Amino acid sequence: MALFVLFESASGFALFEAKDLDEIGNSAEKVQESVNNLERFGKVVKLTAFKPFSSAANALEQINAISEAQLTDDLKNFLALNLPKAKEGKKPKKFQLGVFEAKLGSAIQEATGVPCGTSRSRT
Repeated sequence: MALFVLFESASGFALFEAKDLDEIGNSAEKVQESVNNLERFGKVVKLTAFKPFSSAANALEQINAISEAQLTDDLKNFLALNLPKAKEGKKPKKFQLGVFEAKLGSAIQEATGVPCGTSRSRT
């Protein structure tokens, strides 16, 4: 199963595809090593899409919505455009979208049907 990770920043939305997580996920030490080594990190994570915000006002609107676990039309369209889709006559690729906030993941899953997960502990 493929894992995509949503990253929200002040400049826009980014979507990364994580590779070889079974191998690297078996050891926290290996994970830390991959983050500290740019070459190794590049083999584990690949930027698949980026959508910059159109203005400072748009950035503020998007980040405020994210902080309130609200799925905006911009984010919904970004995900629809960049996540795997079923090709005609074929089964869709199995994947999961990793998000930082569990509530945002729930909103995304409810509105789009995209399976979401988080490793962040719920408080």
